[in-house]
Amino acid sequence: MMECTNPGLFSAGPVWLDPGEQRRHEALWQLARGKAEGEGGVLRRHVDECSGCAQMVHSFRLLSNAVWEGAEVFTVCPSARDLSDYLSFELPAHRREGVDEHLRACSYCRDDLGWLNRTSEPKIAAAVIRRWLTYGLLAASAGLALMALIPMLSRPNRSASPYADLARIPVINRGNLIATLHQPQRFRSALEDSLNAYDAGDYRMAAAKALAILQTSPGDPSALFIASMSEYQQGNPEEAEKLMDESERSQPMSGFRCWSALQLGLATGSRVRIDRECQHLENSPDYAEQVRLIREAVRRRGA
Repeated sequence: MMECTNPGLFSAGPVWLDPGEQRRHEALWQLARGKAEGEGGVLRRHVDECSGCAQMVHSFRLLSNAVWEGAEVFTVCPSARDLSDYLSFELPAHRREGVDEHLRACSYCRDDLGWLNRTSEPKIAAAVIRRWLTYGLLAASAGLALMALIPMLSRPNRSASPYADLARIPVINRGNLIATLHQPQRFRSALEDSLNAYDAGDYRMAAAKALAILQTSPGDPSALFIASMSEYQQGNPEEAEKLMDESERSQPMSGFRCWSALQLGLATGSRVRIDRECQHLENSPDYAEQVRLIREAVRRRGA
């Protein structure tokens, strides 16, 4: 799983948990439930800066929502091998279609896929270990015996794009967006409200919260970005593209925002955006290999 940038922060904790990952999971679970922020908010600040811990808190929040608000479906997840083959475009077409459909509903497999995108570890073996650790700890923390309890989220129809099956809309990186917020002291709370709504699948509310920021700070790149993603999730690709263009013009794009914009381009079929974002990311150590695979797949299909 993604490493913590400050593992020493989790050296203290309940005596019945071993120092390290067990105490890290417990602390982040409590933070996700709003039960702890650390002395002086140190834990919350750490999560804003550490993408590994931010992703784990995001997963915990999704599970917490499922437990307390009720889940609509149970899903059978693809194997780690299938996810790895899906990622490298080696999965047969008839099976790829099924995995693609599953990913639209399963946030945990999307998290796994995002993690596989970033890690340099042997993919299949590492994914199996990560699944058992993550789902096991999630289930234990929530008092569940289930490996995956996921609320069904609505997803827009992507069939119009010839590259839709290549798109994998990533989990929102909260720390990255807070870092690019123009007036964090003034708008951080509103942005977090928008992100919370997005995580819960309430994309209309997420867009409304982001647009409220834009009324006062029209060029804010973070608000433009989350508004764009929310519009796409509501099935408004043209508006999503327009907002993403404004976000790109407002401030140089981080790797996460470029990668997300690339996925948006694949989902909407915007070849201009695909080519532009691939060029931005082609030398990125985090994304270069996946960009190469995407370029090859897009090139094979033609304009």
